Amino acid sequence: MADLPAPDAAICPPAPNIGLMGYERVTTEMGKAVPGITAEQIQTFIAVVRSGRCSQTEICKITGFTRQATSRHVAKLVLAGLLVQRRDPESGRRRVVRLTALGRLIPATLAKFAGTAAMSG
Repeated sequence: MADLPAPDAAICPPAPNIGLMGYERVTTEMGKAVPGITAEQIQTFIAVVRSGRCSQTEICKITGFTRQATSRHVAKLVLAGLLVQRRDPESGRRRVVRLTALGRLIPATLAKFAGTAAMSG
Protein backbone atom coordinates (compact mmCIF):
# COMPACT_ATOMS: atom_id res chain seq x y z
CA MET A 1 0.00 0.00 0.00
CA ALA A 2 3.01 2.31 0.23
CA ASP A 3 2.65 3.07 -3.49
CA LEU A 4 -0.74 4.73 -2.93
CA PRO A 5 -0.98 8.52 -2.53
CA ALA A 6 -1.90 10.02 0.83
CA PRO A 7 -5.65 10.07 1.57
CA ASP A 8 -7.31 13.21 0.30
CA ALA A 9 -11.05 13.80 0.07
CA ALA A 10 -10.43 16.23 -2.80
CA ILE A 11 -9.36 13.35 -5.07
CA CYS A 12 -12.89 11.95 -5.03
CA PRO A 13 -14.73 14.30 -7.41
CA PRO A 14 -18.26 13.48 -8.49
CA ALA A 15 -18.70 11.28 -11.52
CA PRO A 16 -19.16 13.23 -14.75
CA ASN A 17 -22.59 14.22 -15.96
CA ILE A 18 -22.94 11.91 -18.93
CA GLY A 19 -26.62 12.52 -19.51
CA LEU A 20 -29.45 10.02 -19.58
CA MET A 21 -28.41 8.32 -22.82
CA GLY A 22 -24.81 7.94 -21.65
CA TYR A 23 -25.96 6.62 -18.29
CA GLU A 24 -28.23 4.06 -19.94
CA ARG A 25 -25.37 2.90 -22.15
CA VAL A 26 -22.99 2.61 -19.19
CA THR A 27 -25.60 0.68 -17.20
CA THR A 28 -26.29 -1.67 -20.10
CA GLU A 29 -22.62 -2.34 -20.87
CA MET A 30 -21.61 -2.75 -17.24
CA GLY A 31 -24.58 -5.09 -16.79
CA LYS A 32 -23.16 -7.25 -19.58
CA ALA A 33 -19.70 -7.25 -17.99
CA VAL A 34 -20.99 -7.89 -14.46
CA PRO A 35 -24.34 -9.71 -14.53
CA GLY A 36 -26.68 -8.67 -11.74
CA ILE A 37 -24.93 -5.39 -10.96
CA THR A 38 -27.29 -2.63 -9.83
CA ALA A 39 -27.35 1.03 -10.82
CA GLU A 40 -26.27 1.94 -7.28
CA GLN A 41 -23.30 -0.41 -7.49
CA ILE A 42 -22.36 1.19 -10.81
CA GLN A 43 -22.45 4.64 -9.18
CA THR A 44 -20.25 3.31 -6.37
CA PHE A 45 -17.83 1.82 -8.89
CA ILE A 46 -17.65 5.07 -10.87
CA ALA A 47 -16.86 7.01 -7.68
CA VAL A 48 -13.85 4.75 -7.09
CA VAL A 49 -12.83 4.92 -10.78
CA ARG A 50 -12.77 8.71 -10.57
CA SER A 51 -10.62 8.77 -7.45
CA GLY A 52 -8.33 5.81 -7.88
CA ARG A 53 -8.92 5.18 -4.19
CA CYS A 54 -11.15 6.59 -1.48
CA SER A 55 -12.86 5.70 1.76
CA GLN A 56 -16.44 4.54 2.08
CA THR A 57 -17.22 7.87 3.77
CA GLU A 58 -15.98 9.68 0.66
CA ILE A 59 -18.08 7.39 -1.54
CA CYS A 60 -21.13 8.29 0.60
CA LYS A 61 -20.45 12.00 0.04
CA ILE A 62 -20.16 11.53 -3.72
CA THR A 63 -23.14 9.24 -4.24
CA GLY A 64 -25.45 10.40 -1.45
CA PHE A 65 -25.91 6.80 -0.29
CA THR A 66 -26.07 5.92 3.40
CA ARG A 67 -23.06 4.27 5.03
CA GLN A 68 -24.96 1.01 5.25
CA ALA A 69 -25.92 1.05 1.56
CA THR A 70 -22.39 2.02 0.53
CA SER A 71 -20.98 -0.83 2.60
CA ARG A 72 -23.31 -3.29 0.82
CA HIS A 73 -22.44 -1.91 -2.63
CA VAL A 74 -18.70 -2.06 -1.94
CA ALA A 75 -19.01 -5.61 -0.58
CA LYS A 76 -20.81 -6.77 -3.75
CA LEU A 77 -18.19 -5.11 -5.97
CA VAL A 78 -15.42 -6.76 -3.93
CA LEU A 79 -17.13 -10.15 -4.43
CA ALA A 80 -17.36 -9.41 -8.17
CA GLY A 81 -13.59 -8.85 -8.20
CA LEU A 82 -13.82 -5.19 -9.25
CA LEU A 83 -12.78 -3.53 -5.98
CA VAL A 84 -10.47 -4.32 -3.10
CA GLN A 85 -10.79 -2.88 0.39
CA ARG A 86 -7.82 -2.57 2.75
CA ARG A 87 -6.93 -0.75 5.93
CA ASP A 88 -5.19 2.56 5.32
CA PRO A 89 -1.59 2.24 6.60
CA GLU A 90 -1.74 5.86 7.78
CA SER A 91 -4.95 5.39 9.77
CA GLY A 92 -5.82 2.01 11.23
CA ARG A 93 -9.53 2.83 11.39
CA ARG A 94 -9.92 4.07 7.83
CA ARG A 95 -10.54 1.52 5.08
CA VAL A 96 -9.45 2.41 1.56
CA VAL A 97 -11.35 1.17 -1.49
CA ARG A 98 -9.58 0.90 -4.84
CA LEU A 99 -9.85 -0.89 -8.16
CA THR A 100 -8.51 -4.39 -8.76
CA ALA A 101 -6.72 -5.29 -11.99
CA LEU A 102 -10.09 -6.42 -13.39
CA GLY A 103 -11.74 -3.22 -12.19
CA ARG A 104 -9.12 -1.15 -14.02
CA LEU A 105 -10.06 -2.80 -17.34
CA ILE A 106 -13.66 -1.57 -17.25
CA PRO A 107 -13.36 2.28 -17.25
CA ALA A 108 -12.04 2.60 -20.81
CA THR A 109 -14.88 0.45 -22.08
CA LEU A 110 -17.43 2.44 -20.07
CA ALA A 111 -15.98 5.73 -21.31
CA LYS A 112 -16.34 4.49 -24.88
CA PHE A 113 -19.99 3.62 -24.41
CA ALA A 114 -20.72 6.78 -22.41
CA GLY A 115 -19.12 8.86 -25.13
CA THR A 116 -16.67 10.49 -22.73
CA ALA A 117 -13.10 9.91 -21.67
CA ALA A 118 -13.74 11.88 -18.47
CA MET A 119 -14.50 8.70 -16.52
CA SER A 120 -10.89 7.60 -16.65
CA GLY A 121 -9.87 10.46 -14.43
